[in-house]
Amino acid sequence: MILPVSSKAGYVKKRFLQRLDLAVTLPTIKDVARLAGVSVATVSKALNASGKVSDELKARVAAAAQTLGYAPHASARSLRSGATRILGLLVADITNPFFLRLVESIERIASVAGYSVILCNSGESAEREQRNLQMLLSQRADGIILMPTRETWPNRLATLSSLPMPAILVDRMLDGLDVDSVTIDNRLAGRLAAEHLLELGHRRVGVVMGSPEHQIARHRLDGFRDGFTAGGLALDEQMVCKNNFTEAAAHDAAIELLSRPIRPTAVFATNNHMAFGVFRAISELGLAVPQDISVVTVDRLPWIGIAPAGVTAVVQPTEEIAQAAVATLQDRIAGRVDAFAGIRSTVLEPHLEMGGSTSSPKERS
Repeated sequence: MILPVSSKAGYVKKRFLQRLDLAVTLPTIKDVARLAGVSVATVSKALNASGKVSDELKARVAAAAQTLGYAPHASARSLRSGATRILGLLVADITNPFFLRLVESIERIASVAGYSVILCNSGESAEREQRNLQMLLSQRADGIILMPTRETWPNRLATLSSLPMPAILVDRMLDGLDVDSVTIDNRLAGRLAAEHLLELGHRRVGVVMGSPEHQIARHRLDGFRDGFTAGGLALDEQMVCKNNFTEAAAHDAAIELLSRPIRPTAVFATNNHMAFGVFRAISELGLAVPQDISVVTVDRLPWIGIAPAGVTAVVQPTEEIAQAAVATLQDRIAGRVDAFAGIRSTVLEPHLEMGGSTSSPKERS
């Protein structure tokens, strides 16, 4: 006669604990089978609901597993099912406030969908991005969400093109890589900033940006020019400060720009890293925002002390970007999208949020 679980638990658990020695040993499916008085196959069927097992046996197996603290090994399950329920998230730079908000949204939405997220920060380092990618491959992630670094590495496109799992680009594109993507209309972002400043009466406007070789910065500058052209004006190219990749570089560019004999009445910072540097320069020069200089940027800033009612910004729809990225990746993983049906390029629209960092200039130019 098979004894009930309760009468055997002490003996089996004692034998199990005797094996711990100096190392921590997790209970195995054999331990559960021994305690429940059934075969290993029955335990597997009961826990995975993969076969005909009576309710009485299911209850006995569940009780034995709970007594021993047994949980099925995730790697073993993934080998059988072919899925790990893990998404890899490679972020170019986690210190960027926009990326930080986007990561939070992606992780939350993925969690609701039943996925765990492995977050990797590349710190704008090509070497770290490559190393992080190899780690995600070794973890057999079901899919990868990539916010790529500006730096590249050998055979990057070939490697990303031949990944064994679906991948999607978010925010930044990589020329020559044909995978799904979710971006915003960056040209529209620049145009919205220009239109706002022109409506306030600004004509002499500076731009602090990264490299025009990078698509996002180039498109935002092009859109800013579009706004001036639509207003019957030409952007003064001498006031466009390019190739600023860090907050420090943006600070130095803004110091030079605002120290000119005829300085701009407003500055467009093409992302929030640039904006940090611009605001620091304004403060050091003893200027007031927006009385002396108006500032509009792309993406919200995590602090608002520089302006009485926050910063005027062209805002990216973070939640919609995250939802589109996770949903598209889910469809690829589940096979709901034909692999040969072509890539999905989702382009979302930003919007302008008014803050206290912009106002009409003291003297209209």
